[in-house]
Amino acid sequence: MNKTLTLLLILIFTIPLFGQTDTTKIAFIAYWSKGDNYDFKVTKIKRRWTNDKLTKNDSTQYIANFKVIDSTEKSYTLQWSFKNFLANSYRENLNKLYENKQAVNEIVKKYDVTKVIYKTDEYGEFLEIINWKDISTLMSNMLVELEKSIKLRKPDKIDEVNQAMAPLAEIYSSKEGIEQLIVYELQYFHFPFGTEYDTNEPFEYEQELPNMVGVEPIKVDAKLSIIETDFENFYCVLKEEATINPDDTKRQVTLLFKKMGIEGKKAEEMMKTAVFDISDLNYYQYYFAPGVPHRIYGSRKTLLNMDKTKVKNIEELEIELIYEE
Repeated sequence: MNKTLTLLLILIFTIPLFGQTDTTKIAFIAYWSKGDNYDFKVTKIKRRWTNDKLTKNDSTQYIANFKVIDSTEKSYTLQWSFKNFLANSYRENLNKLYENKQAVNEIVKKYDVTKVIYKTDEYGEFLEIINWKDISTLMSNMLVELEKSIKLRKPDKIDEVNQAMAPLAEIYSSKEGIEQLIVYELQYFHFPFGTEYDTNEPFEYEQELPNMVGVEPIKVDAKLSIIETDFENFYCVLKEEATINPDDTKRQVTLLFKKMGIEGKKAEEMMKTAVFDISDLNYYQYYFAPGVPHRIYGSRKTLLNMDKTKVKNIEELEIELIYEE
């Protein structure tokens, strides 16, 4: 049975179960069963402009499968599996250094399938990744094999190869790094769950983001609104907007100046024209019962203008449900 028909049957035959009669509220609670699975197309794009010149343009796209391994009264055990997605920029750099695209791809294919096994609570809120050590070992083995092969055939390129692979090696060496690279999209996937939303009033809250400058997290003011509802098909669209807290903007710029050794009057003068801004715009299009996204779009824009240097970063993520004919 194809996934589109399966999803429609779930929506049709579970209407009495969900029984959503209050159209002023939407409760995001996972109604999954063991064996449920859906395919998604995932696209990631990272771009950077330095003084209005495009200096980075990385993209990644792959097919992922979401599967319910186990379901209990208190939690779900889930599997997010996908084809290896060694970032295009890393693979291109290795191909250029190795001068043998086929050889690089053959090694990568040996480590073709990656599975993330993780848990959520009974509502569908993300709790923890379970098999991060297995993922770390798998990807570390791939990078070691790539290094050995290139060292054997292109010994003069080994320093450049190590430099190209160093960021990935560091990311895959820790649970936090794997969550940043892989579970990153799962944070979006599970974001709406465990909360009841008002269809008429936006939900305003404070968010914390990892700090690129200091130790303390960055505070962000966020607002989430429901911009579309279809209770007949248990479908809605949530819009999330977030901007860095004004007080934190000043704090972050001051910290950055101190790291650069800029203090006193010079810091005061530069503060007048310095710009540090973070803004998010995310859309969540969901079948809130049984809890399956139709499409998720997330974007983050970071601006840093300081002393004749202007840097703009834009990161985009898209997760799209694949409807089979």
